[in-house]
Amino acid sequence: MSEPIVPPASEPEQEIFPVEPRYHPIHKVPRKIYDFLASSRLAMLLLVVILGCCVTGVTLYRGARAGEMIFGTIWFNALLVLLVVNVACCFFGRVWRRRVTVVSFGMILFHLSFVAIMFGIIYNSLFYFRGTIRLTEGEVLPSGDPASYDTIQHGRFFSFSRLKGETSLVRMHAGYTVSGEDKRAAYEVEVGEGKGKKRDLLYITHKLTHDGVDYFNEKEGYSVLLILSDREGKELFGAHQPLQSIPSGEDRYIYSTGYKHGDNAMPGTILFPAGSEPPRFAVQARYLPSKQQERQGEMQFVVFPLGRKGEPLAQPLAEGKAPIGQPFAAGDYLLTPREIRYWVGMTVRYEPGKPIVLISLWAGLAGMIITTAGRILRPGRKRLPCGERLASEKVQGQDLVPATVDTLDRL
Repeated sequence: MSEPIVPPASEPEQEIFPVEPRYHPIHKVPRKIYDFLASSRLAMLLLVVILGCCVTGVTLYRGARAGEMIFGTIWFNALLVLLVVNVACCFFGRVWRRRVTVVSFGMILFHLSFVAIMFGIIYNSLFYFRGTIRLTEGEVLPSGDPASYDTIQHGRFFSFSRLKGETSLVRMHAGYTVSGEDKRAAYEVEVGEGKGKKRDLLYITHKLTHDGVDYFNEKEGYSVLLILSDREGKELFGAHQPLQSIPSGEDRYIYSTGYKHGDNAMPGTILFPAGSEPPRFAVQARYLPSKQQERQGEMQFVVFPLGRKGEPLAQPLAEGKAPIGQPFAAGDYLLTPREIRYWVGMTVRYEPGKPIVLISLWAGLAGMIITTAGRILRPGRKRLPCGERLASEKVQGQDLVPATVDTLDRL
């Protein structure tokens, strides 16, 4: 009787990383794409290129210029996306179809959080908005109009239609305190549109958040309402003119018309009236606050006539002071500081990727804790004598190097 034919024992598969799927794809193209995305060489190349871009962005280009040339471009964000995909393929190819344990679950959660963090950073850099808006008490500006902002930075795909409604400054509260703690100043601000408007106070440790947009207090100052009249008292023009707060010693400021020179405020003249009206003269106004009553005091004026080309002449036309609410004679006109109000500057931020990054950071921390706890609480394996362990491994069908087999025979 013939012996049954026994098929030869199949050799154990050698594990290759990234783990290849158990099936053969119909086409070779998807497999090649996966091999390319999971390549360690691609990861090293991307890291070197991204690092070079970052060094260039903080040395050759700085500030907004760096965002325009590098960090806010599509090609740089595409490199970040490719790096995220590469990391995902490298890691998750290793855990494909493996048994999920506490340790492996923590590692998977950690790497998922890393991918989510990178996605949040990329998403935020393409859709973010940062701007500075300046308002005088009672002023209302459309939130979605770029002309409402002094400075603007935004992502390549940001749309101003995202900023809905209006922003208004109801009142500025000087010397504001919370539970006896001095907050210096609080801005009573109203934002939004229709019934969805929100009103709240902003101060140094409290922001206003509405529809995903954050408002932060930044700076404040005085604004004077200047009224131009003829000699008969007929009002011709009026406007709120913000005054620069110029440091003059310890806790002392000069409140004057002027301009910004870099990061410093400088006193200077302004053409008045401004805007659509033709200017009559140039004026430098300085506010001298009253120590007894808020929003009261005097205005000090220096008025200059204009030359043929509209430039201020060197010889003043009139100089003097006038109490708040009283007229000042400036040649053929009267200049009246009708009232003093406050103006405030607020930082407006829209960062849609920030919640994703924060949640992912907590998830990554949870993954690290789970992995560490799993390794600590995992029961220790019983260590067998060397001969029994090697014999057990041979029984389980694992290949042994010749030196190990000789050692087992000697035992």
